[in-house]
Amino acid sequence: MSLKDALETCAAKAISLLDENIQDESLYLLFEWNTTRADLTIVVTDGRKQQDADIKVCTHFVQLQQELQSLPENEQQEKISATNELVKFLLSDYLASCSTFFRYSLVAIFHSSTRDNSQLL
Repeated sequence: MSLKDALETCAAKAISLLDENIQDESLYLLFEWNTTRADLTIVVTDGRKQQDADIKVCTHFVQLQQELQSLPENEQQEKISATNELVKFLLSDYLASCSTFFRYSLVAIFHSSTRDNSQLL
């Protein structure tokens, strides 16, 4: 399965759980990408990004993690940066055509560092 397919599968799963996850204070569908571990966590959260819904969708990309860790350190940072941008782009591209997501009043955001550095998708 390609990275694109895997990301889309995870996003679709998270979106399929929105009915169960949305609470009165929910504002964001947050995509948290940890490049070091090649993990994606998707969660519904409030406006302060502190009160998460109970159900999270998480996935770990073992092959990508191994690939990143096998690079020399000088190449690793460049590849990490490029991977962050690719993941962000692929998720944004998927959400742009996901009619199910548009039924909800949530803002999709992404970060690859901290929740305070989240960006709109």
